[in-house]
Amino acid sequence: MLKQLLIIFLLCKLTACTGLGLGLDNRWVQNAFDVEKAKIEQKAASGEISWVQAATNTRDLDMYFAGRTDLDTTWKYDQDDEEYHAYCIALAERLDRKQISYAEFDAARLQRFNAIQYREQALYTQQQIANTRTQQQSYSGGGFTCFKEREWTSGLNKNCVYSCLGSETVQTIGSTQLCPLTISK
Repeated sequence: MLKQLLIIFLLCKLTACTGLGLGLDNRWVQNAFDVEKAKIEQKAASGEISWVQAATNTRDLDMYFAGRTDLDTTWKYDQDDEEYHAYCIALAERLDRKQISYAEFDAARLQRFNAIQYREQALYTQQQIANTRTQQQSYSGGGFTCFKEREWTSGLNKNCVYSCLGSETVQTIGSTQLCPLTISK
């Protein structure tokens, strides 16, 4: 592993990268990561190393690039990366034990990667919506709109639950009434 990292470092210093200084971008880092990951997986496929070792080496490679302070990149290693790599290592254990095929391994890790990406995009979108609503509230000088999430009936009352800028509020009405789709706060 150390040898592979040293090779990457030397390639950068001895090639056209030297003229770029701190200008290395995400594309170069992603390409270098992908090349090294492919080499690691090739070793696992040929039986030189276990799939668990390959998954662990891939995690270490990801952490290595994220820790490079000399690169001008947005590459990072966070809890999402940790979740993904832990999942891949657990899957690799099953692959090493022949409990799953390589195709199942590959499909499952891609599915997890996509699920994490989707979750991050959804959180980002929710934050953007909340920011927009906050800005609209400050521009209008008035309240903001809350959107109906769910409802339930209890006796003669109906409880209408609304999402208001990330927090919930409940409005109680008569059980025969319809909950409004939106309310203003």
